[in-house]
Amino acid sequence: MKYLGHTKDGKCFTGEENSQELITHLKNVSNYAEKFAMSFDAGEMGALLGLVHDLGKYQINFQDRIRGRSKVKVDHATLGAKVLAESWKEMGWLHGMVVAGHHTGLKDSGCGSNMGDNTYSSRINNYQGQDTEYSNEINIPSDFKPKMINCDNETMSFAFATYFKMLFSCLVDADWTDTEEYITDISRDSLPYTIQELDKKLISGIPANNGSFINNIRAEILKDCQEASQREQGLFTLTVPTGGGKTLSSLSFALQHALKHNLKRIIYVIPYTSIIEQNADVIANILGKEFVLEHHSQVDETKGILGEDDIEEDIKKRIKWASENWDIPIILTTNVQFFESFFSNKPSKARKLHNIAESVVIFDEAQMLPRELLSPSMYAISELVTNYKVTAILCSATQPAISQYKYEKLKISEIIGNPGELAKKLKRVEYEVIGKKSDEDILEMFAENRKTLCIVNSRKHAYALYKLVSEDERFKNIYHLSTLMHCTNRREVLKKVKERLEKNDDVILIATSLVEAGVDIDFPVVMRSIAGIDNIIQAGGRANREGKLKKGRVLVFEPTSDAGKIPKVIQSMASLTKEVIAVLGEEAFEMKGVTMYFENLYHASSSDNILDSKNILDEFEIKGNSYRFNFETVAKKYKIIEDNTENIIINLSKESKELTEELRQHIFKRVSTRKLQQYSVSIYKNEYQKLLEENALEVLDSGFNILNNNQYYKGETGLDIFTDNNKNAECSII
Repeated sequence: MKYLGHTKDGKCFTGEENSQELITHLKNVSNYAEKFAMSFDAGEMGALLGLVHDLGKYQINFQDRIRGRSKVKVDHATLGAKVLAESWKEMGWLHGMVVAGHHTGLKDSGCGSNMGDNTYSSRINNYQGQDTEYSNEINIPSDFKPKMINCDNETMSFAFATYFKMLFSCLVDADWTDTEEYITDISRDSLPYTIQELDKKLISGIPANNGSFINNIRAEILKDCQEASQREQGLFTLTVPTGGGKTLSSLSFALQHALKHNLKRIIYVIPYTSIIEQNADVIANILGKEFVLEHHSQVDETKGILGEDDIEEDIKKRIKWASENWDIPIILTTNVQFFESFFSNKPSKARKLHNIAESVVIFDEAQMLPRELLSPSMYAISELVTNYKVTAILCSATQPAISQYKYEKLKISEIIGNPGELAKKLKRVEYEVIGKKSDEDILEMFAENRKTLCIVNSRKHAYALYKLVSEDERFKNIYHLSTLMHCTNRREVLKKVKERLEKNDDVILIATSLVEAGVDIDFPVVMRSIAGIDNIIQAGGRANREGKLKKGRVLVFEPTSDAGKIPKVIQSMASLTKEVIAVLGEEAFEMKGVTMYFENLYHASSSDNILDSKNILDEFEIKGNSYRFNFETVAKKYKIIEDNTENIIINLSKESKELTEELRQHIFKRVSTRKLQQYSVSIYKNEYQKLLEENALEVLDSGFNILNNNQYYKGETGLDIFTDNNKNAECSII
C-alpha cells in the first residue's frame, strides 16, 4: 500500500499521482528540522522529531480520509509522541510534547494531580489510535542524544522549557515549509546574502561627519561600538543619550559582531511601531529594502488559524502560510511580537523562534521592557544568550537597573567607555517643572512658543488638545500624532512637520508618547505631561536634537483637564518622578536621577511581586522525575497588552484597496500582509464593538476587519472613536 501524506491542493483527492507520499514528507521535514535545529546544536534531535511527527498518518483510517473514503477526523500527531515515550521513557516523553503539539499547539504537560483533560499527559494516556506498519518505512534510531543544556538549579526548568519550545519551532517551520512547497510547487528558498556584503553597504552608507559638535560625538560612539564588536558573544548594554546616533552605531556593532562570530541575522526589538517605521526606513535606504523586514502586530496574518470552526479549511491554510518565519537578515519587530511569540504555545507564533538563534538581538529603548513581566522577559533574553548563540544588546539613554533580573551567572558588559561623561557632553536641554496646567493654560504657552512639540499621556488628551488648538485662529500649521493614525499617515505628518521646521515656520505638534523615542525630529521647545523620568528624558531628546541652540527647553507639566487625567498604567511612575524631583531638583533628569528612579521603581515592584505579576516562572518546574511545563497556561498569562484589541484596516488609498481586494478573494500573500501593516490601527474591544454596531466595518470570513465608512477616519487625527461614553479611551496611551 502507498501511504499518502498530502494531496496536491491540500483538500481534494485526485489520485495517488497527485499526492505526496508520506515517507517523502517525513524525510523532507526531518531534513528541514535538522537544518534548523543545527543552529543551536540540536540537529540530530530535530531530525528525529521530523521523522516521527506524522507517524499517525500510517493509520488506515487516516489513509481512508485522505483518499476521500471517510470524513472522520483522525489524530495523527499523538502516535509519534507515544513512540518516543515508549522508546526512551522520561526524555522521550518530554520530547513527545513537541510532536503532539505540532498542529494544535504545546499543551500544559500535566502530571500528578494536575493532569486535566486537555493536558499532554492525558492525551498520551488516553490515546487509542489504530495499529500501524510505520516500521516498514521508518527506522527509529536505538539511541537518544538530547542536546546538552548549559544551566544550573536556578535556571534549569526555564532552560528546558525554552529548549522544547525551540525544537517545536523547528518542527513547525519544517512541516509548514515542506507542505507549502509541495502544494505550491514553489521552493521557499532563503534570500541570498552575506553579512559581509551588508556591512560594506553600511560602511559606505553612514553619513559623513560634517565636523559639528554633535557629529563628532556620534563618531566617537560609532567607534566605541565597532571596537566592542570584536568582543566575545554575550549580554551588552549600550547607554547613549538621545540624539547620539545609536541606531546606526548599534547596527554597525551587530554586523561586525556577526561577521566575527559567524551569526546569521540582526533583530531589532522596539517598543513602538512608530520607532520601527523610522528605523526601518533608515536601515532599508542603506542596506536595501529586500534585506529588511518590518514585522509587528498591526495586522495579524495568522488570525483565525486555530479554534475558528466557521472559517473554511483552505482559508485557514492560506493565512497560515502567510505567517512569518523571520528568514531574512535584518528584522525590526516590537516587544509585543518578540516576547509574546517567545512565550506563545501556538505554531503560527512559535514558527519563527528558531531563527532567533545565531543572531544579534538589539533591544532598543530597554527601559520600556514590560515592568509587570520583567523577570520572565529577562530570563528569555538570558536563556537566548546562554544556549542559543545570541548576543543581546540593551540600548537606552536611561539604562534601567535590570541586571539583577537576568540569570545571576550571566555577565553584562557596557559598550560605551564612560556613559556618564557622554551624557554630560550631549546635554542640550534644560528641564523646567512648571506645575499644574489646564488645556487653556497649555494653549497660551503655545502662543508664547510657536514652535512646540507637546507630548501627552493618552490618545484622548492628544485629540482634545488638537481640537482646542485647531479652533483658535492664532495658530497655523497644527499637527497631531497618535496610534489612531495608520503608519503611512503618521509618516506623512512627520514629513510635513520636518519640512516646516527646516523652513523655520511656526508649527505645533501634539502627540502621544509614540514620538518620544526613535523619532528624528528637532524642536526648540518640548512640553511633556508628567510621566516616568525615562519618558521625560526621552521626550527631551526631541528638543535641540542637533545642538543648534545653546539649550533647548523641556517643560514638564501636570495636566488638570478630564481628558488629561493620568492613566492608571503610569500613575505610579508619575508619582515616583515627583518624589525624585522633590529630592534632587534639576539633577532628577541626569544619571543620578535615572538611577534613583529605576532602583526605587524596581524595588517597590519586586517587593510586591510586580516584576512577575502572573507568576509565569513558577509554571516551569523540574523536581526529580516530576516535570511541569505549562506552555498553554504561560501563553495565556504573558500578555504585554492586557486589554484585548482588534486591528482595523483603513482602506482609503489605492494600494490598500488593491490589497484588501486580495483578502476578499482569499488570496493571502506574505508580501501583501506586510504591506497591510502600514494601513492598520489597533483599538480596544469596546471601541471595535461600537464601530460594528454603527456598520462601519466589513468583517471578512478570514477574520480581517476593514473600515468601510470613510467618515470614521480623518487624516488629521486618525480613526474617530471618541464619544462621551467611551470609558477606555483614556487608557490608550499611545
